[in-house]
Amino acid sequence: NIEDCAGDCGGAAELDECGECGGDNASCTGCTDENALNYDPESSIPCDDCCDYQDYDGSIVINEINYNPGASFEQSDADYEFIELYNNFDVAVNLLGWNLSATNINFYFDDFILNAGEYIVLARNSEIYPGSISHGGTSLLNDGDTISLIDAVGQVVDIVSYSDGFQGDDDQWPQGADAGGATLELISPDLDNSLASSWQASYQIPGGTPGYENSQAVYGCTDADACNYDAEATSDDDSCEYAEENYDCDGNCV
Repeated sequence: NIEDCAGDCGGAAELDECGECGGDNASCTGCTDENALNYDPESSIPCDDCCDYQDYDGSIVINEINYNPGASFEQSDADYEFIELYNNFDVAVNLLGWNLSATNINFYFDDFILNAGEYIVLARNSEIYPGSISHGGTSLLNDGDTISLIDAVGQVVDIVSYSDGFQGDDDQWPQGADAGGATLELISPDLDNSLASSWQASYQIPGGTPGYENSQAVYGCTDADACNYDAEATSDDDSCEYAEENYDCDGNCV
């Protein structure tokens, strides 16, 4: 709008878009994005790259991946594949508009609150995992894939490029997660999940711990022929004890 503002400004002047005589639109220019931390409801003209957004890096974590379920345990790729997210933040986060993608997945969240310390499973078949969400895609790649989590304003929240552990001598990703019945799971959600060393093949077999805290090693004797065999142990600690020849574990001659 161009008007004669002589009565207000003491001479002819242009009226800017903010209604200011001789102005440069600065008085009503600001962050007009309601998703921004510095959203200004009084501004009518959007600024250039001035909006500040919450940094979710390290807060919502790709925490467990079942990319090649163990068919020997009657768990097929089509039904048992999943990606688990964990809120490692101290507050709830609304994932509305967030995107989870991989080679064959491109999922956008509707209005969904992920509370602090809680998990959500994005499943290929949500009927297998109660409380999960169907990601609507197909398979994760079995020899390696990249999974990306992007927030509603396009910021990268988390990205994981996993491998099956069989791609050469330098491939340090856990091999047990490749059709061995285990899942690929973070040792701790506080670790850098871009590193292979931050991951383990789940001790919970088959199928890992979708929607729950990742599994931990239970140390003990894992040899069923030993006298102190521990059925709950997942990692052998060299503690196995055996009966003397011709005797049972109670010392009876056999």
